[in-house]
Amino acid sequence: MTNTLVEALPGPDGGTIREDGDGWIIGFERRLRHSPERVWKALTTPEGLACWLAEADIDTVPGGKMELHFRQPDNDFMPDVPEKRRQSNEVLTVRPYTLFEHTFGSNPDSVVSWRLEPDGDGTHLILSHRVPSTWESGRKNVLAGWQHHMEGLEDAIKGVRHPWSWDRWFALRDAYEARLENPNSGDDKPYSNDWRTA
Repeated sequence: MTNTLVEALPGPDGGTIREDGDGWIIGFERRLRHSPERVWKALTTPEGLACWLAEADIDTVPGGKMELHFRQPDNDFMPDVPEKRRQSNEVLTVRPYTLFEHTFGSNPDSVVSWRLEPDGDGTHLILSHRVPSTWESGRKNVLAGWQHHMEGLEDAIKGVRHPWSWDRWFALRDAYEARLENPNSGDDKPYSNDWRTA
């Protein structure tokens, strides 16, 4: 496998994916207009997570549990069956306001890392999700899910709940699928999601 970074979807909010050993690293970056402390709260508290990701019970210490309960509207892709919507994760690393890592899903090799870096009067947020090779067919789903969830992060930091849209998720999934099947089809513009230049 190669370690070349591949732009998975054109545009400033698009994710990246690169091969890494026996899996992939999916990445997203955001420049947020909020302090690392406020961003941290959205990533690590039940109140914050409920606004953009899922309802959560979380013990933010290494080895602590992070139970997520996804509340998206019923859909054939994810029927309203509690055991399909509940996810048990383990907190791995906690460095307040700089690094938060946890497993994601039932595979301990699926690890999500959130890095927060002060950036002027805001925060540069870097999400890396190590996806095991067994998830190859689901990479497009993971990319679409993280992008859609992160589209609501700015509002969530303000305490505003971001609604889930299956139409949006399916559109993102289809775009990622097309790009993964033909990785040279997009423009090669560098990543830019910088609120300071907006």
